[in-house]
Amino acid sequence: MKYKLTIRFAGIFLLVTLLATACTAPVTPAAAPATATAATPPGDAASGELVVYTSRAESLFKPVVEAFNQAYPEVKVTMLTGSNGELAAKLLEERANPQADLLVNSDTLTMESLAAEGLFVPNNSPAVMSVPESYRAEDGSWVALTLRPRVIMYNTDLVAPEEVPTTMMGLIDPKWSGQVGAADSRNGAMVAQLVAMRHLLGEETMSAFVRGLVANDTQWFGGHTDVRKAVGAGELKLGLVNHYYYHLSKAEGAPVGIVYPDQGEGEMGLIVNSTNAGIVQGAKHPELAQLFVDFMLSPEGQKVYAEQNFEYPITPGVATAEGVPPLSDFKLADVSLKTMWEELAPTQQAAQAAGLP
Repeated sequence: MKYKLTIRFAGIFLLVTLLATACTAPVTPAAAPATATAATPPGDAASGELVVYTSRAESLFKPVVEAFNQAYPEVKVTMLTGSNGELAAKLLEERANPQADLLVNSDTLTMESLAAEGLFVPNNSPAVMSVPESYRAEDGSWVALTLRPRVIMYNTDLVAPEEVPTTMMGLIDPKWSGQVGAADSRNGAMVAQLVAMRHLLGEETMSAFVRGLVANDTQWFGGHTDVRKAVGAGELKLGLVNHYYYHLSKAEGAPVGIVYPDQGEGEMGLIVNSTNAGIVQGAKHPELAQLFVDFMLSPEGQKVYAEQNFEYPITPGVATAEGVPPLSDFKLADVSLKTMWEELAPTQQAAQAAGLP
């Protein structure tokens, strides 16, 4: 696979081939990897600049930074935003002289890939270690911050609730031709969904899903914000998004509804992905990065993610926002991170062959 093609899938799977090509400069390995600790200074003692690379939209991430600065006013947080793939490539290019202290992204498998390359510091912070193992690296070098299931949102002015598909495969019904919006292969959550579908339903069904979306003249976007806006404005009837995009549109007054799909007998269940954080190996300000990670996992930080962004907290005991049903209400897809990682490459190949743009 050529480098340019790999970038099209970079949102979640850039590193399968890019790790061998993105960074050609020799790197001198450290004698032993550093390890982040739980020690953090009190609010009035922490100061300096923290550089965060993030694929989160600034509007979603800024409230977390503002809450952090209320607790630690002397820490200046500088953000560099970009896609999951762009930031992963940048970290690889800079690994001999890291410019970032922390990566916050929305792509679990890219985090796993970067961790395997030694891009992150092992982290034994109690806050990190308290996260279930299925949502973090074994050594804590990356950790999930929030969870986001894949859902179908619809325009309530254009579609009656009983008409909306109740399964992902329902989106490829020809009656929805030209009326569905989805993120393309640049988006991590979209391609992660295809990996899960391939594992749970088989490669032929997953490929048929992609072919059906393409044949249905699905409107493809680089991210979910454009999908939700198109559905909210009535430009499209249906959108395939992470759940919180529906809630953001609803809070803005858009006429939208939501379906949590594949909940019936014999159906695959809800596919869930995560946002994540990892402290960069060789970071100039590792203590501040640790402080920020611990804050994001604290009840206070999780409350911001839940109430402002409508995401599912990863830390137990933090309530979801009003109107966001608990994940325990749903049947979840049974697919592990290890399985996702092992089935990454064949999913890429099959999705590409089926025409995913």
